[in-house]
Amino acid sequence: MDLFTVTIGVSILIYVVIGSYAGRSVRKLDDYFVAGRRAPTLLILGTLVASVMSTSIFMGEAAFTYDGQFGAYLLFPGIAVTGYMLGTLFFGVYLRRSRVPTVADYFGHRFQSRRLQQFAGFTIILGL
Repeated sequence: MDLFTVTIGVSILIYVVIGSYAGRSVRKLDDYFVAGRRAPTLLILGTLVASVMSTSIFMGEAAFTYDGQFGAYLLFPGIAVTGYMLGTLFFGVYLRRSRVPTVADYFGHRFQSRRLQQFAGFTIILGL
């Protein structure tokens, strides 16, 4: 067994232990998705940026670089992170006040329109 295999095994074990410990406090769906509405804005922003970085950076931009488009690799992650930071800091206040779990739910609740909620969800999926 090499060092790489041992490191992966130990890290998976640590993730399982931490997940089991943190999972004990999850009682409702809100506890899971939005940390029971107790998490500060910067923590939510950090998890959002980490999610985006772990998928788009390691998969999408790596493919751009492999294809010879190194500029996209340097440009797109910075733009994405900046957009998420500004969106969270300015728009997140309204989401928190409305007590809805998603942006699409916010638009549906704010304008009392199921069709607008569906359209917002579709545009979010299309944008991702």
